[in-house]
Amino acid sequence: MYSAKGSQLLNNVARQSGLSKQLSVAHSYKSTAFLSSRNVSAGKLSYTTSRASQHLNKQSQDDNGDRTRLSRSQWQQLAKIAPITQHSRFNHSLATKAASEEATGEINNRIMQAAKANDSERVVAEFVAGRKSGVSMSTQTYDAVLDAYGSMKTRNRNQSVKAMCDVYDDMVANGVTPTAHAYATLIKTLCRRDSEVNKSVHALRHKVSLFGTGDDRLGQLRTESQTIVKRALLLFEQAVKEQQTQEFDVDLYNRMLNMLSINGNTKDALVVYEHLEGSKTANPNNMTFSMLISMYGYAGDLKAVHECFKEYRSLRHKLPAHDPVLVYNAYVFAHVDAGDLPGALELIENVLAKDEIRPTITTYNKIISGAGARNDYEIIDEILRRFVSDPEMPRPDVNTYGALLAAYCHKGDIAKATEMYEQMSQYDISKQYGRIADYVCLLRQHKQPERGLKVLQESTSKGLLLDAELFKEVLQGYMELNEFKKGERALESLTSLYAKSNFINDQSPIVNVAMDFATKSENLSVSVSVIRHLFKYSIKLNPSLASAIIKHYDAAKKDPALWEEFSSTAGSRDFGVIFEALFRTVNERNQFATRIFDLLNDIKALGVPITMPNLNARVLTRLGRAKNTQAQARWESEFEPFLDGCSEGSVGKAVPGSSQSAEFIGHSNAAVSKAVQGNLHGAVECLEKEVIQQGQIPKAEVVRDIIQNATRHKDLKSAERVYNLTKETLMNPEKPWNRRGIQSVLNSMLIAYARAEDVPRAKEFYDSMRAQGMVPDGDGYASLLACTPNSTADESSDAMDIYEEAMRHNVRPTVYFYNVIMSKLAKCRKIDMVLHMFEEMKKYNVVPNSITYAAVITACIKCSSETRAEQYFHEMLKAPKYFPRIGVFNSMIQFYTQQRPNREKALEYFHLLQRYNLQPSGHTYRLLMEVYANIPPYDMVTAHKLLTDMSKRHNLQPGPNHFATLIHSYGCLHRDVPSAVAVYKEMQKAEVKPDETVFQAMFNTYIENNDMPAAESLYKEMLAQGYSSSPYIENLFISGYGSLGQIDKAEAIWNNMADIKNEHNNLVREPSTYEAMVKAYLANNDPEKAAQIVKHMQGARNYPVKVVEAVHQLLREEKPQQLREQH
Repeated sequence: MYSAKGSQLLNNVARQSGLSKQLSVAHSYKSTAFLSSRNVSAGKLSYTTSRASQHLNKQSQDDNGDRTRLSRSQWQQLAKIAPITQHSRFNHSLATKAASEEATGEINNRIMQAAKANDSERVVAEFVAGRKSGVSMSTQTYDAVLDAYGSMKTRNRNQSVKAMCDVYDDMVANGVTPTAHAYATLIKTLCRRDSEVNKSVHALRHKVSLFGTGDDRLGQLRTESQTIVKRALLLFEQAVKEQQTQEFDVDLYNRMLNMLSINGNTKDALVVYEHLEGSKTANPNNMTFSMLISMYGYAGDLKAVHECFKEYRSLRHKLPAHDPVLVYNAYVFAHVDAGDLPGALELIENVLAKDEIRPTITTYNKIISGAGARNDYEIIDEILRRFVSDPEMPRPDVNTYGALLAAYCHKGDIAKATEMYEQMSQYDISKQYGRIADYVCLLRQHKQPERGLKVLQESTSKGLLLDAELFKEVLQGYMELNEFKKGERALESLTSLYAKSNFINDQSPIVNVAMDFATKSENLSVSVSVIRHLFKYSIKLNPSLASAIIKHYDAAKKDPALWEEFSSTAGSRDFGVIFEALFRTVNERNQFATRIFDLLNDIKALGVPITMPNLNARVLTRLGRAKNTQAQARWESEFEPFLDGCSEGSVGKAVPGSSQSAEFIGHSNAAVSKAVQGNLHGAVECLEKEVIQQGQIPKAEVVRDIIQNATRHKDLKSAERVYNLTKETLMNPEKPWNRRGIQSVLNSMLIAYARAEDVPRAKEFYDSMRAQGMVPDGDGYASLLACTPNSTADESSDAMDIYEEAMRHNVRPTVYFYNVIMSKLAKCRKIDMVLHMFEEMKKYNVVPNSITYAAVITACIKCSSETRAEQYFHEMLKAPKYFPRIGVFNSMIQFYTQQRPNREKALEYFHLLQRYNLQPSGHTYRLLMEVYANIPPYDMVTAHKLLTDMSKRHNLQPGPNHFATLIHSYGCLHRDVPSAVAVYKEMQKAEVKPDETVFQAMFNTYIENNDMPAAESLYKEMLAQGYSSSPYIENLFISGYGSLGQIDKAEAIWNNMADIKNEHNNLVREPSTYEAMVKAYLANNDPEKAAQIVKHMQGARNYPVKVVEAVHQLLREEKPQQLREQH
C-alpha cells in the first residue's frame, strides 16, 4: 500500500493460502481469477507513507453524488415489469431497420422525460416496450434506465438485481459502450445487494442452528452472492480496461472493499485498493481504512491490521474531516474477529485512551458478542464489572443486553439469561429477533414454555414480528411436557399474535403446527377447541385431522373422565366440529348413518342446542346420495325439534287466519319490485290500493323491503308513508305479525332516519324496540352510531358502548357494523382495538371490504405504524373481493407527505392508484403539490404545473386549497414572497374565490417574512371583500406582533376575542390562541402574564387536561432556559 515500512503487510498476500483455510468453510468461492490480468506486485502495492501522503495531499474532489439520481422508494410492482429477456434483445443494426429514427427519438425522449420526473417505473416500462418493438437506445438512455433499476433496487430490499444486469447485457449486445456512470451504478447496486444477501444468510444460519431445520434459501443466497461478486469484479475490471472510472467515487471503492472482505477475497480487495490509490477522482477516507482493517481482521492477519492502523494514525489529520471512532472501533473489532479478545480490551485501555478516543457502547458490544461465541465468560464478567465500577464507561444499550443474553443462552445459564432479557426488554426490542429466539429456545430446553409464551407476548407488543419457528418452539415445549390444556390456550394467544403481521390461510406454516398439536393431544376437548380457533381463519379440516378428531371422540366416549371434561363445556359449535369431521372421513353408507345418529343422540342426551346452518340439508343430501331413504326419514323425524334453531330466518311463513291468495302474493311482489327499481311512489300506491285496501295484511318482509329500498334511494317520505300505512297492524298485538317481522320493520325505520341524520327520530325507534325487548341488527346499531353526534371527548367510548351492547345481545355483526366501529376507533388512535375488531371479523366470517381496510390503515397511520399500514394496504390489494377506492390511496400519500416525508414512497402510491384506474381527486393533487413543494429536493416547477395538469388530465378545476398549498410553500418554506404573491394573483385571475386557507397562507407568508404592513393591508382588504376572520388568522397576527416586540398589538387582538361565542363577538379563542399568546409574552420576557393566560385557559372552557397541559408546558420549558441564561 504505502512504502517499504509497510511492505510486510501487503506481502501477506503471498500467505493467503494459509489464511484461506479458515475462510474456506464459509466461502468456497474464490474470485481472484477474475482480476488475474492485473499484475499485483508487492512493490507497487507496498505500504508507503510517502505514497499515501502524496496521494492525500491532492486537492480533494467532490463526490460524484451530485449527478441527478432517481428517487428511492419501494416499488412493489418491480417484479411485474418484465426484465429484458433473451428473445427481446435485438442486434443494434436490426433494431435500426425495425424502427424509424423518429420512433427511436420519441421513445428515447419519453424515457429521458420520465427520468427527469424521477418516475423510475415509467422509465423501465418505456424501455421494455421500446426494446421489444426494436427501438435502439442511446447511451444516455441506458444510463437513465440503469439509474431507474438501481433506484428501485435500493427502495425494495431483498430484490434481485438480475433485471438490472440484463439491461447492461442488452446494452453491450447492441454495441453501446457503457459509460463510467453506468459502471458505477451497476457496481454500487451489486455491492448493496450482496450486503443484503449476506445479512439474510447470517439470519438464516442462525435460524437453522437454533431450530435445526434446513432452508433451501441458504443455498440459493450463497449462489447469488457468488454470482454478484463475480459480476462486480468483471464490471470493475472492464471499467478499468476501458478507462471508464471517472465516476468511481470513494464510496464505490469502499463498498467493493467491504464486499470482497466479507466474502474472504483479500487478494482482489487489494487490487481494488490499488486502483483507488491511483484514482484521480477519489481519495481514501476513514471508511477506507476501516474497511481495510476489517478485511484483515476477517482474515485473522493481526500483523496487517496493526500496520494498516499505524498508517491511519499517521494520516488521520490529513484525511477529510471525520469521526475517528469508526476506525478505532474497526481496530478493536478486527482483534475480536481474529479471536484476540484480551488484545481488544488492551487496545481500549492503551491505544484509545492514549489517543483520547472515547470508546462507544458499540465497542464493548462487539467484544461481548465475540466472547460469547468463544465461551470466554471471564471477559464478559470483566466488562460487566467495569460497567458497575467505572462511571466513565458508556451506558449499556439494547444491543449490550442482547449480546449478553445471547452469550448466556449459549452457555445455558437460564438465570443470567433471564436477568439480561429483563434488562433488554426495557428498550425497543423490535429488532432483537435472534436474541429473543435464543432465549425462547433456552426456555424450552429448561421446560419453561409458559415463560416462553410470556416472552413472545411481551416482545410482539413491542413490535417484534412473530414467525412460525417461534410459534412452533413454544408449542413444542407444551407438547414435550404433555401440557396440552395449557398449550391450547397458548396456541390461541400465539395465533392471534401471528395474525397481526401475517395473513392466515390453509397454506400458512402455523396451520400444520396447530393441526399437529390437535392430533397429538389425544384430548377431545383440546382438539376441538384448537379446530374451532382455526375455523376463525376459514381453515378447513384435512382428512388426517378429521380422522384424529373421530378417534379422540371414540376414546372420550370410552373414558368417563375425558367424556365428562368434554361434555361439561361442549356447545353447539364444539359438536359442529365433530359433525364436520364425520362429513370428511366416514364414507361407507351405513357407517355414516350409524355415526350421525349416535352423535345426534349424544347431543340430545346433553341438551345441547343445534345452531349450525345447513346441517339438516347436508345430512339429508349425504343420505340421499347413498340412497338410504330409511335413514333420511328417520333423520327428518329426529331432527325436527332442532329445525327452529338451525333456521336462518322466518321469512315466507303464512300469516295465520289470513287469505294468502296467489293474487295477493303477486301484488306484494309487484310493490317490492317497483321499490327495487326506484319507483317508490308506485310501490307505496300498489301496496296501499292492491293489498291494504283489499283487506289483506302485508307481510312484514314486504314492508321491510320497501322501507329499505326507500332508504337506499334517499326517499324518507316514502319510507314514512309505508310505515304509517302499516303501523297499526304492526303495533297491534292481536294482529298476526310475528315478532321477528316487527323487529325487522322497526329496525329498517331506525336505519332510514339514521341515514337521513334525523337523530331524534332514529332514537325514537331505538327506544321503541328496546321497550319491546328487541334490539337492532348490526346495520341498525352501526347507523345509529354513525349519525349520533359525539357527546364525549373521546368518540371511542360511544363506539365501544354500542359494540358492547350489540355483543351482549348476541347481535350478529355485519361488515357495515365493523366499519363504523373501527372508523370511530381509528379516529381516536385506538389501534389495538381496531386490530382486535379486524381479527374478530374472521371469527364471525365477516369478509372485510375496502372501507374496512381503510379504517385499519387509518388507525396504523394515525399511530405512525408504517410497517403495519403497508402490510394491511398490500393485504387489501390481494383480497379477492377488493374494490379499489381513492380514499385509502390518498391516506397513504398523505402519510408519506406530512407524517413521514418521503417523495418516492408518496409517488409510489400515486402510481399505484393509476394502475388500478382510479381517477385522482382534488385532494390527491393537493397532496402531490406538497410532495414536490415541501419535500427535498424541492421541485416547485412540477408542483406549480400540477395546477394545469389536474384540469387537462382529469378535468378537475383547481380550488382555493390548491393555491393555498403553493402560496404556503413559496412564502413560508422557501421564503419566496414574490412567487407566493404571484400565485395569489394567478388565483384571482382564474376567478377562484379565496377561502380561509388562502388567507392563512398569505398572512403566514407576510408575517414569517417580517412584512407586517403587507399582512395588515391584506387583512383590511379581506374584510372589505366581505370575508370574515377566524381564530387561526388572529393567532398568526398574535405570533407576528409578539415576535416583533409589539405586545400591545398582540394584546389588542387577544382582547378582541372571546372564550365563548356570543352575539357581539364571533371570534372564539381556540387552544392554539392561548398557546400563541403565551409564546408572545414569553418572547417578550413577561412570564407572569403568560402564566395568567394559562390560568385563564384553565377556567375559561372545559378543555381536555392534555390540551391545557401542553400550553402549561411552555412555562415549564421557559424557566430552565432563563436559569441557563442567568448562569
